[in-house]
Amino acid sequence: MHALVDWKAILRGWLHRLFAPVWFRKLGKRPRIAGRQILYRPFMDIALGEDAMLGRNIFWQVARSASVTIGDRFSLNSGGFVVVSEGLTVGDNVAIGELVSIRDSEHKFDPDHGVRGQGFTQAAIIIEDNCWIGRGTYIGPGSHIRRGSIVAAHSVVRGDFPEGSLIAGAPAVVKKPLTGKSA
Repeated sequence: MHALVDWKAILRGWLHRLFAPVWFRKLGKRPRIAGRQILYRPFMDIALGEDAMLGRNIFWQVARSASVTIGDRFSLNSGGFVVVSEGLTVGDNVAIGELVSIRDSEHKFDPDHGVRGQGFTQAAIIIEDNCWIGRGTYIGPGSHIRRGSIVAAHSVVRGDFPEGSLIAGAPAVVKKPLTGKSA
């Protein structure tokens, strides 16, 4: 037996596969699920690719009219929030740090009116292949993080960012293009 094999995570993955029709639309081969997933309701439209790694205590809330499609070799560390009203598409080879919040809707705000009852802004989110999202980042409605980009920890991401960018800040901006091959 190899010392680096996490047999408990593999077993949890197989148990999740057994119950996948209740939790996920699709669960790819060899899932590694470190602990409980907090699912807002059963039968959410979530498709995970092969070799997905999910940390502990990830909260999933997907509206009945929305879908989440995640590529192969994806990882989301512990404490993440995935709240989807429109749609979320994540490419292959994407690594997301702990405590990241991905939300495709947020409250509207008009200072001339009361806070309650102003409604929501909704727009699908796309994270392309080979991206790395740092710890504690917020990814808001309509964000498009293009291939080979890195988002620094604790960034507040809204908008469309070019391929191969280092993205950081609150609000997030492109700090510099990344050189060489995609991240």
